[in-house]
Amino acid sequence: MTGGFQKLQPATPSFNQKGIAQSLQYGDVYHSTAGALAQTQHVFLAGNGLPERWQGRTHFSICETGFGLGNNFLVTWLSWLRDSDRSQRLHFVSFEAHPFQRDDLARMHEHASPELQPLVQQLLAQWPELLPGIHRLYFENERVTLTLVFGDIEQKAKLLDAQIDAFFLDGFAPRLNPQMWSRRLFGQLVRLSAKGATMASWCSAGQVRRDLRDAGFLIEKIPGFAHKREMIRGVLREKLGRQPNAIPKHVMVIGAGIAGAATAAALVRRGIRVTVVDPVLKSGAGASHLGHKAIAMTPLLSVDDAPRMRLSRAGMLVAARQWQHAEAMDCLPLGTVRVAVDADEDLAGRKAVETLGFPDAWVQYLDVEVMSQHVGGDVAHGGLYFPSAMRVQPDKLIERLLTHPNIGLLPTKVLKLEALETGWCAIVDTDSAEAGVLHADAVVLCVAGELSSLLPDSVHANKAYPYIEEMERLPGQVSYFVASEMAKKPTYIVAGEGYLLPEVEGLCTAGSTYGANGEPAQVTEQGHHEIRETLQRWKTWLASASIQGGWAGYRAALKDHLPLYAGGDQNLGIISGLGSNGFAWSAILAEDLAAAWNNEPRLLERDLSRALGLR
Repeated sequence: MTGGFQKLQPATPSFNQKGIAQSLQYGDVYHSTAGALAQTQHVFLAGNGLPERWQGRTHFSICETGFGLGNNFLVTWLSWLRDSDRSQRLHFVSFEAHPFQRDDLARMHEHASPELQPLVQQLLAQWPELLPGIHRLYFENERVTLTLVFGDIEQKAKLLDAQIDAFFLDGFAPRLNPQMWSRRLFGQLVRLSAKGATMASWCSAGQVRRDLRDAGFLIEKIPGFAHKREMIRGVLREKLGRQPNAIPKHVMVIGAGIAGAATAAALVRRGIRVTVVDPVLKSGAGASHLGHKAIAMTPLLSVDDAPRMRLSRAGMLVAARQWQHAEAMDCLPLGTVRVAVDADEDLAGRKAVETLGFPDAWVQYLDVEVMSQHVGGDVAHGGLYFPSAMRVQPDKLIERLLTHPNIGLLPTKVLKLEALETGWCAIVDTDSAEAGVLHADAVVLCVAGELSSLLPDSVHANKAYPYIEEMERLPGQVSYFVASEMAKKPTYIVAGEGYLLPEVEGLCTAGSTYGANGEPAQVTEQGHHEIRETLQRWKTWLASASIQGGWAGYRAALKDHLPLYAGGDQNLGIISGLGSNGFAWSAILAEDLAAAWNNEPRLLERDLSRALGLR
């Protein structure tokens, strides 16, 4: 499996005889008997010079080596709220190999300090399903973020990309959990460090101090908390650590499809002004998918948890947090049932669910009997059920993402891009921009066919993206069935051979066809016939329902079926080649790029980022 897949083993609620929360896996308590709040304040906040060090800062990032019950995060959040000179944004990253289920975490916090209870409830409201990888939670209108990294810390620390100002070393005792105090881990913490990073820990063991010094921290012992006579604090050596990048004030996004819209939305949420440039905008903000009534966003799943599957999962999680809103109907979690097309696919689905051990709220295997009951008719095979899969109205979602006072829409074509010392210059085919020229600090290319011609000469000269020329634009169409004429209308997404979506504006979207590279994208009677033939499994549903139009467009894809993503460079980004997974993949790639350009902890694991870049 890619990324060294490890099935998550949740923590089990337990208390010792003194009523202190304890871990059954490690046989140790989660916090001092003298109190979690006081311990965090003395050891981790004061030990790292907080709150003074975050005062007056735009961003301040903290990394904790063990989330546990979340007490350190909750107390830090409370301290930040009470500080009138606090940083504009606070980022808190925490690793956890054995996270609690939401209900179990709630039980462990039943007797939390009254001043922490309001924050506990907010944390519980956003607590994620126990899926491996990175989860980003947002609080205080996104001024406070919690990045949870579920999985073994020695493995996951290597995959994290961040610039950390302060470390809370808070694992269980070294003799019980040596992975939390290893030389390898300390080396990764130094890699993650910003200039002047500090650390603090209740643990003052000699080997821990020596290994931290060898990694690059200057360590000193100071008085400990409660019954602990000593603790340690440290600061990164002067020549180590990363300098923050300059944050762009104005970004030009070329392309107004879902990738461009998601990127613009992610950037403006962070206070960056954006100009989106695309000729299609002449017909409106959502015109790139005008008339496209619905698509399905369903997670990909395989037993090896390959990069495409991990990217799909990360994208679905980001889309659920950022795009789903109670007042908006353009992104709804209706669920997907995917009936296996043959016995081999049926077996592969069951094996993947058993091996990966994901929560039922994410995916379930349904045998042929249960699947037949689920779809209301006999089927030959079982399959998978994804409860959180979404039905999206593309044009409406894109329009919503692009509707913001700090997003400017320029309905024109970029003819040429030129890199300047201070940013970028775009030569545009319009009088809308002064002298046909648009300047920006940074640019993001969210296009397919025009990508090669827009890349600067320096990129071509270095042959950085030789496979761009191999990108294919594959046409396809969907058909709209009149819902009132169907014998049964789906209330969830049904998929397998083709797909059928719940109705939008009286029509059920069905799809889809795949054309060859270079063929035109157009709605044809032949396409309607192909789709109806593909959906034979649902013919009792469709009955004699007529087709009322359709929609056609292109899928841009590379040979390996992974997208092209470049988000690490501070003033040039690329999101392209999204294939049939454009919406889920756009969600995570746009958010990761915006995080990188704002010196935030990133949402994409480093091995995934490498897999999507040069290859």
